[in-house]
Amino acid sequence: MPELFAALTDLFVPDADTVADASVDLPRLPTLERLLSRAERHPAPADWRRWALAVAGLTPPPGDLPVGRTLAARHGAVPDADSTWFVATPVHCVAGLTRVRFDTHGALSLDEREAGALVQRFAVEWGDPALALVAAGESLLLRAAGRYDVATVDPAACAGRELEAALPTGSDAGRLERLTTELQMWLHRAPPTSREGPPVNGLWLWGSGSTPLTGAARWPALASHDPFLAAAAAGAAGSAADARLETWQLAELVRAGRGFEAADGLWFEPLARALRGGELDSARLYVAGHEFVLRPRQRWRRWIRARPWWQLLA
Repeated sequence: MPELFAALTDLFVPDADTVADASVDLPRLPTLERLLSRAERHPAPADWRRWALAVAGLTPPPGDLPVGRTLAARHGAVPDADSTWFVATPVHCVAGLTRVRFDTHGALSLDEREAGALVQRFAVEWGDPALALVAAGESLLLRAAGRYDVATVDPAACAGRELEAALPTGSDAGRLERLTTELQMWLHRAPPTSREGPPVNGLWLWGSGSTPLTGAARWPALASHDPFLAAAAAGAAGSAADARLETWQLAELVRAGRGFEAADGLWFEPLARALRGGELDSARLYVAGHEFVLRPRQRWRRWIRARPWWQLLA
């Protein structure tokens, strides 16, 4: 029977103040909570992409994953050793009284026309040979001369969260923050409109690693909108028979105008039925830095009381 590997890529555990705030109505996910309460729980990397790469038999390097460099190579660029390739994700940031946060849509995307216009505008208005904005499929990349010693965060996992939680670290963090601020000031004059609606007022730079992936890849059948996974899987010599790797994003529900609780009907109820009906031998579910192993026989653990998902993930 087949095996499913699935990553819920943008669910994070709310902090204690949020949970305790009576004015915050955290939605429940009964099916997910029932599955998690009866599953075997194992630690997993904080970055879901590292977990997915390990599933495929690849060894991620320390530090930033080479997301920008991998996408650049996939789309015909030849990255050299003396430059850094960042993913330049369009975002909309919202300023409050004391804090700045990411919009609830998380990472945004531009249509092909808007992305092409932004790339051309960058080339004309910046005129800096040390920097280049490049369109790579559905992604925007920024090539910067020199090396950056930074650890970065994918903004897709930060929807609705404070900007401070995603700031880069490392010896070149200040240098990268200055570049990000300059990009925000540039976009402020004429912000493009994303396909999801909110105007783009920033390009968030991340995925700057330069060390390649290693290992003998055996990818499961891949069902993911993540361009980095698709690029990493392209041309793999081997495949894992009778296995499937999927990625799920709560931001997809927001963009479709659906509530958070729709995740149960879209993903977790079909998963529970597949386990119950014997269609899956097992499922490994990545959620918020944990791997939950699910098997058909676990449905008989009825004595285990399901708790709110934020308690199960704490």
